[in-house]
Amino acid sequence: MSTENQKTVEYKLLKSAKGGKCVFIALGDNIAVEVFRSQHNNENLHISVCSYNAPEPSAPQTYPLYFKIASNSSENVLKAALEICFYISDNFSIPQDCIEVIYTGGGNGMDARAASASAYSAGESGNNADNANSTTAETVILVPPIVFAGQPTLLMQLINYQLARQLVEDVSENIDIDVYHRDYLIRMPNSINSQTNRYVIPLTIKELLYMDAYAIAELSKQPRAEDSLIIPRVVPEAVEWFNEVCKEEEKRQYRQSQLQKLILENGWQITPCIRRLTWTDLSKEQAFEACRIISQFYSWIKAGTDEIWHYFQQIDRQNRNGDYQRLRAILNFAVENPGFVGCEHPLLKRFCPAGKCFIKELIDKYEKPKLFNNI
Repeated sequence: MSTENQKTVEYKLLKSAKGGKCVFIALGDNIAVEVFRSQHNNENLHISVCSYNAPEPSAPQTYPLYFKIASNSSENVLKAALEICFYISDNFSIPQDCIEVIYTGGGNGMDARAASASAYSAGESGNNADNANSTTAETVILVPPIVFAGQPTLLMQLINYQLARQLVEDVSENIDIDVYHRDYLIRMPNSINSQTNRYVIPLTIKELLYMDAYAIAELSKQPRAEDSLIIPRVVPEAVEWFNEVCKEEEKRQYRQSQLQKLILENGWQITPCIRRLTWTDLSKEQAFEACRIISQFYSWIKAGTDEIWHYFQQIDRQNRNGDYQRLRAILNFAVENPGFVGCEHPLLKRFCPAGKCFIKELIDKYEKPKLFNNI
């Protein structure tokens, strides 16, 4: 009996921003969680989005679907969160009461009315009032793995990433797509965010629909019960949808692996489009996208992390973004999920040579023989 119970235990990784030490705590061990909170005054605590099959970093991990929304405006974040919840429900066959929303707070509008009143009484201008609470507002949306029968798979973070890019195109540009690597943690619900001196709290979709940023900021003055806000359960339609998503990603990864074999047969090469992308003047967001493309490609052809970081530094010198934390996250994702984004990517199409380059020839070599064999 004890052996069976051990097999079913899952763990979360918890970390304090102040101490920096990570600890594993079994799911459901509320006493251990409270001890951890007490040790760190319940401030600036983080928790893994995934659960681990054993209390060690290399153990198999089970991920939820999750999406982080961030903006300087809390109103924009909350509006985007509501739209994303509706989108997930409509397009992923996931009921709204299975969607978890975690509100971190922050933003220029976190407590807009109070900030404006304070600024007015102090004789400050309207612009200063807008900047009174200027921390970045964040909200995380999660769908527990039980809903879509999620299991440990190396493809899960890549699937999350692809879905997040889809949501950026269809719903909101405020979705952060650089949070899909193994080391990513979210703020722990009902812990205190010292930047805002408010609690990180769970929200319902109904609260997103009917409450403004000020009212939700008022809610975050106190911790909230977490276990009564959603009803996670197996949803057959969501399971079917997720299985189809997995099948499509498996096909895409198989194609990538076959192209990788072809490119490494005679020694790797760099495509002309990627060479030019490294030295081109780009907007800030284009520069980050260039780093995503380049890092995945170089990781795909077995380049080391120091080599990839060298190209990041070239792009940064050219475009002066300076957000090294984001660049590290992009690099981590690329190392864990190498690949070639494809010739049709808008940034690469700009630099496509007039004739076929070697990567197009390899794609033809991989695809066309299969067609001829079917004749």
